[in-house]
Amino acid sequence: MLNMTSFYHLIEEIFRLCFNNSDVTIRRMTSDPTDGDEMDSETDGVGLSRRQMLATQSLLVAGSAVGAGTGTAAAQSEESIENTVTVDTGDRSEEEVPETLFGRLNEHYGDGTIYPGVYSLHVMNPTFWRVPDYWFGDAIDAFYDVERDETLPFPWEPISGEDVTFHHRGDGEGVAGGDSPHGTVGYPRIAMESQGTTAGLKQRIVLPDTRTLGYDLGVSLRGDVGTVTASITTLDGDVLASTELDVGEEWTRHEPTLELDEPSGDEYVGGAVANLQTPYGQYAVEFTAEGMGHFDIDFIELAADDAVAGKFNPLTVELLDDQNGTWLKWPGGNVTSQYNWQDGIGPLEERTPRFNHAWQGMQPNYFGTAEYLELCEIADLTPEITIGWWDNPPEWAAERQIRPEDAADWVEYVNGSIDTEMGALRAEHDYPEPWNVEHWGVGNEVWGSWQWGHTADPSEYATGSDARIGFVEYSEAMREVDDSITVIASGWDPAEAEHNDIPWNETLLTELSPETLDGLNVHRYQWGLGSAEEVDSWKENNDADDIDYNEVLVMAATQLGEQLAGLGEMAEQEGYDDFYVNLSEIGIFPTVSQGAPYPGPETMPGGSYVAGVLNACIRETDTIEWAAQTWVPTKTWVPTATVDFPPDPNPLRADGSITGLYSAVFEGPERWHAVDVTADGASRDLPNTGPRVNPMEGVSYVDAAAMQNQRGQELAVFLTNRNLRTDSETTVELPDRYAGNAVEIVTLAPASDERPLPHEFPTSWDEPTNHTVTHVVEDVDDDGTVTLTLPPAAVVRLFVDNGQGQADIVGDNGAWHGLDGWENIPIQFNRAPGNSEGRGNGNGNGNGEGNGNGNGEGNGNDD
Repeated sequence: MLNMTSFYHLIEEIFRLCFNNSDVTIRRMTSDPTDGDEMDSETDGVGLSRRQMLATQSLLVAGSAVGAGTGTAAAQSEESIENTVTVDTGDRSEEEVPETLFGRLNEHYGDGTIYPGVYSLHVMNPTFWRVPDYWFGDAIDAFYDVERDETLPFPWEPISGEDVTFHHRGDGEGVAGGDSPHGTVGYPRIAMESQGTTAGLKQRIVLPDTRTLGYDLGVSLRGDVGTVTASITTLDGDVLASTELDVGEEWTRHEPTLELDEPSGDEYVGGAVANLQTPYGQYAVEFTAEGMGHFDIDFIELAADDAVAGKFNPLTVELLDDQNGTWLKWPGGNVTSQYNWQDGIGPLEERTPRFNHAWQGMQPNYFGTAEYLELCEIADLTPEITIGWWDNPPEWAAERQIRPEDAADWVEYVNGSIDTEMGALRAEHDYPEPWNVEHWGVGNEVWGSWQWGHTADPSEYATGSDARIGFVEYSEAMREVDDSITVIASGWDPAEAEHNDIPWNETLLTELSPETLDGLNVHRYQWGLGSAEEVDSWKENNDADDIDYNEVLVMAATQLGEQLAGLGEMAEQEGYDDFYVNLSEIGIFPTVSQGAPYPGPETMPGGSYVAGVLNACIRETDTIEWAAQTWVPTKTWVPTATVDFPPDPNPLRADGSITGLYSAVFEGPERWHAVDVTADGASRDLPNTGPRVNPMEGVSYVDAAAMQNQRGQELAVFLTNRNLRTDSETTVELPDRYAGNAVEIVTLAPASDERPLPHEFPTSWDEPTNHTVTHVVEDVDDDGTVTLTLPPAAVVRLFVDNGQGQADIVGDNGAWHGLDGWENIPIQFNRAPGNSEGRGNGNGNGNGEGNGNGNGEGNGNDD
């Protein structure tokens, strides 16, 4: 996942600026301090808690709408600029542009992202694991500010009366949770020693009550109190829904449904910038009994009754479909390095919870291999599983060890027949048919010091050392189980590797072979410079301001394609005929000056950056075959947060809609090939701006890519204006054959007319607030040109018809309409009289008003 060293340094810097604390350092979560293992000096330290990190992030974001600064460049804004984009269909790629450029990363980011963002589990710590003190600290966030109880596992809270005692029993008689070597997996016992006493336990939770009012509960009970009352209450304890559950001497499983009468009206606040209310209500779930006696409780499930297949958040499934996602990466990300696949197989009650050392939080492992692959099937996504490279963990993490035989066992569990040992185990778990997953990887950012099991030596990773087992042995063991799979290695962003003077990718390609290596997994995060002081110095040295700095970061995506194409050329020289790059994580999270506009992926400038990356992928389709964005849209649930600084929700991020704009073209049956594009006109130079931005002169403000379908007819062109101060009057020059043909134009533009462009964040879950969509069909001019006005950070898709009958259009604009908005975006037809108006391809996305049959009303299925 993210380069955590850079991330921690960024947050440290912001904290120093905002709180005038020059001594602060970030503490990465450590192991048991008694085991003697030392952290890397680069990331070890004491100081900021995760709560403080969230606070500093919030303060950073709070400056996101501030103006452009006062540098000389800010005074040179023009009313508009001019650019020309020329499309040459005579120069066409041999390889198809793959639909796998539109993947998603599905990682366990603490609590809230997977549970319930993907998997519908609306309680934390459902198997009552008491995390050891040396891991707890204050690093586990919950939806509320919960004080850790002396007895009950976090974040469960006592409901106590007179003469009540609470126990957390780790005697092995519990129903669920397995056996963790750290802390205690057990079950609570609540004992009441007086008549008339009511006692129990509760957890404050957040429920999607604007979506559904029914919640399916699962709970195991035993005791001598007769009955236990399970309730959903307000935060003040007012009962909204309840049921009585019988209790006996033996464990009994109960699975009732609790039905609310109406939404609470007490919405959870989920935005540090806009302080906006989310579509989720604040509640508590309670388990209580009255009178003398005791009861034991274990193995909680609480799912929304509209969960897809009883498991999956329907909003996430909807977004994966609406934004036309094509593949899903799992389990990470940084989590990969510590993930033992056997923790997430078999019956839920037999799965052992683990601490998330990458992102903090407790993982109950309800979402494991089978659940991930079921989600892929439901959402029509190609799975890609990444196996960790941590063959030598210290004793405290022995259960996290991942050796070649463990990797091979995972492949066999997923793909093997029931005649194999692991295939038989899968069948025992009620999955007799193999999943036949083709795409696998070994290692995540193993060159990074923040990664468990990392190494700075590419040879050690490739072929091993006296202390480590190399990639080659993992790949060979996995292929011995299934020789049809592909296995890729952890590559390094070539710009960053060059900056660090480490020939990482070169070494992997030289020391490995096509028999064991199919490609490289590369991540591109635009972090910018390392500190606010460096940014200020850069501005002074380049006679620039904050907008200039952000433009350079956004425009640096232009360099990415050539850099990754260089990996393809290098692989070809080493004899790799079918080598490919998987650009599996894309993001922009740069350091900026205090109070400066922040071009994160939630903003339109960040979206323009993503468009530039996708354009680079299309232009270099012979090498880049897979790509995925970080988070979008699998981070659909409001994150767990501190009360003081709740993070911003992000289902309506601009980069999600932009990805949908691109991927919608691939929903039809057509196959696409990249064609040559040149962009001229207004430009700027890119100065040296850190490890991912090389000096480059005359970079066009408008970036573009184009594709032609395999038949050589329809044409798709993508453009974005990276000038953040002014519009670009852009002329798109098409081949003569397209003159007079229909062209569908979809424009995603910033909602604000203010210039320079404020970098606004979404402020609503109901409808997009920081970007707009316009959707028109008109004619290509008789000279084969299309003239456009591109606002700052705007992204445009042209779909040019073949002119051989009724006009074809994509129809789907790719944008998610929100929970309560944009359900109909009419298509405006501006064709000349006598020309047919359009036939949609049936994708629909809540984007039209009619049936798309050429009658000028709309594009197809209306949501």
